[in-house]
Amino acid sequence: MYLFNKYKNCSYCNEPFNDKLWCKKCDPRCLIECWTSGNSDTDEFIKNTIYNVRHDFSGVFLEWVPFNRISDIKLIGEGGFSKVYSAIWINGKSSYKVRNYGIWEKLVSQPTKVALKKLNGSQNISVDYLDKIKLHWNLYLSNPDFLKFYGITKDPKTKEFITILQFGNMGNLRDILSNNFNYILWKDKIKLLHDLVTDLQYAHRLKCFHNDFRSENILRNNALYFISDFGSTFGVVMAEFSSGKTPFYNRKHNLSLAFDICNGLRPEFGEGTPDIYKRLSYKCMNANPDERPTSNELYRILRFWYSAIIGDNTEKLGKDIKAIFEKADTEIPNIITSYGTDPDAVYVSREFTFNNLPKPANSSMITSYLNEEHYEDSQLYGLGVASSFLPNV
Repeated sequence: MYLFNKYKNCSYCNEPFNDKLWCKKCDPRCLIECWTSGNSDTDEFIKNTIYNVRHDFSGVFLEWVPFNRISDIKLIGEGGFSKVYSAIWINGKSSYKVRNYGIWEKLVSQPTKVALKKLNGSQNISVDYLDKIKLHWNLYLSNPDFLKFYGITKDPKTKEFITILQFGNMGNLRDILSNNFNYILWKDKIKLLHDLVTDLQYAHRLKCFHNDFRSENILRNNALYFISDFGSTFGVVMAEFSSGKTPFYNRKHNLSLAFDICNGLRPEFGEGTPDIYKRLSYKCMNANPDERPTSNELYRILRFWYSAIIGDNTEKLGKDIKAIFEKADTEIPNIITSYGTDPDAVYVSREFTFNNLPKPANSSMITSYLNEEHYEDSQLYGLGVASSFLPNV
């Protein structure tokens, strides 16, 4: 349908409109006028995403969505800094198609199931909050497979801002590990870790480093996984993939645990976990951040491992890696994943202020893992294999 305009000039560029709603130079006026979030910085951010695609409306942009266009809101998760809801976006995402002579036509949209992330205490949205929202937007722009970001709205009662996101229809990775751990083979774990590292690479290119990266923040939509927040360390997630258990599930999450982690305590691994996998995880959890692998190094290692596991190898190196992980597969059915958690083991984002913590150090066990790398072990990482020999995965 075409929408008609009663105004003569575009308020953004002050150029005359044609006889339809659209300004050829700018954008559909209905997306940029007649609304405000109540915060000028937020308004400017949303409108700039629209202006940035004015020459190519096949691109993506954010929308300000009136709260009354959201229905069937249900709380599905809660963290220390936000609440997450499922909901129906009644109008669905706006889409347009350019017609002859530069006239834009609004296409029919469908109701869409979405996730709403309400930011606690965001009534007067701070620069820090807005920077995090902008970061998610930039990650989505840089990687089309990232969790889709549709728009922003506001709770009319609490005045808190809410981001409108793609709904992960299969829950988070913690749920999937809890329900299906004994059926997930090592090739699937390695492939998933490889895909997550790809997301981390995009984040690192934008100078973002993960602060809340854990299984509860990895969402699944059909066959794709998305990182919804960033944190902890990649090595901790690797350990959880191995054991099927949340890290430090049997400990109070308090000052005592913080001391032990600084002194080298690390999450447990599952029975039969390959030593090369443990070593890579321990590298990620190294007390010295300068000695941790980069996201690019992780990508190459995991890509090589996955290629070796699924490939028809003729080289000894590929055969050895495949044999290591196939042997580990035989232990998976024997790993017990039912466990009780300490009532004070809380898996939501929280701020802690601990004074006089010791300088982080590696335990003697971790040090032995990191120092016992013989030449053959280094080869097993695949670091010496030229990227030209690695197939796409």
